[in-house]
Amino acid sequence: MLFLLALLAPLVSAAPTKRWECASTNNSQCSLASLAERSGKLYFGTAYQSFYMAAEGFTPVLDSEFDQYTPENEMKWSVIQPEPNVFNWTGSDLIIAHAKKTGSIVRGHNFCWDSQTPGYVTNITDPDELKSVLKSHIDAVLGRYGNDLYAFDVINEPLNDNGTFKSNVWYNVLGEDYLGIALDYAHAAAPNLNLYINDYNIESVNNKSQAMAKVAQGLLAAGKPLNGIGFESHFIGGETPDDIAESMKQFTDLGLDVAITELDVRVPVNNMGIANSTWLEIQAKDYAQVVSVCLNNTKCPGVTVWGFADYFSWIPGVFAGYGAADLYGFTYQPKPAFYAVQDTL
Repeated sequence: MLFLLALLAPLVSAAPTKRWECASTNNSQCSLASLAERSGKLYFGTAYQSFYMAAEGFTPVLDSEFDQYTPENEMKWSVIQPEPNVFNWTGSDLIIAHAKKTGSIVRGHNFCWDSQTPGYVTNITDPDELKSVLKSHIDAVLGRYGNDLYAFDVINEPLNDNGTFKSNVWYNVLGEDYLGIALDYAHAAAPNLNLYINDYNIESVNNKSQAMAKVAQGLLAAGKPLNGIGFESHFIGGETPDDIAESMKQFTDLGLDVAITELDVRVPVNNMGIANSTWLEIQAKDYAQVVSVCLNNTKCPGVTVWGFADYFSWIPGVFAGYGAADLYGFTYQPKPAFYAVQDTL
């Protein structure tokens, strides 16, 4: 029912109805977005799916706190082009329209990934055919949205934790060149768009982040249009790396931006999905730590949380016994993590 309601919602293409500024000197009266901008960041954002806006209580929080949106699923290949030349623009259109209405910016997500890519793509074995399909897809998506986006995760999660390339259709058919090919296609389609490689477990200085730095260095040396690296930052409470800043430096030394793109902090929960107060305080410290790292890095444009309400979180469906990963609880009540982020900003 929520999805049907979202489909019926009108598209609105209008000038922003508000500006993300806060005149108050009382930070508790200011949005996370306005506090982030006051602190020199470009945004404080969230991921969501368009049909969430039909849920009671969701949109008021979205509109009051966040000035950057990432489509959680609705720009992934299997959703936006599930069959050749059959496009589903509905969800992405709604998110773009809402961003225009609220004066927010949008981060596109994603093109090349080893997941949520339809079989008509993953079954391709001919390099020329795969490049043609990739270019056509990028041209279609950025032809529609290129002027409405701030950035795009062109390549998503290309590396294994040991630093080797993942086995997927892109690498298996095109080799390492697929990263540069995809970046070139995206830049040609939308020259003003900030192009990113996005991955997890690169937030610490380790085999994966060091390998990613070498990949990025090679792409830049080859003249490829890479603008930044996305740090997904799906953390476990109490285990947030203490060397995020050092890992970021591997990329900022190359002149790249480093964005926190998918932040959440999962903690143990009971069978009702509720975390106890001790874990919520640990979680709050972790959120504050990550936001502080971004604030202290001039090449970090902002933080995006991967959803803000526990009701819609992906965590319980993937990590048994864990949840409560977001800034707000099931009924949109701010958690200690929200106030910790607010204080940090």
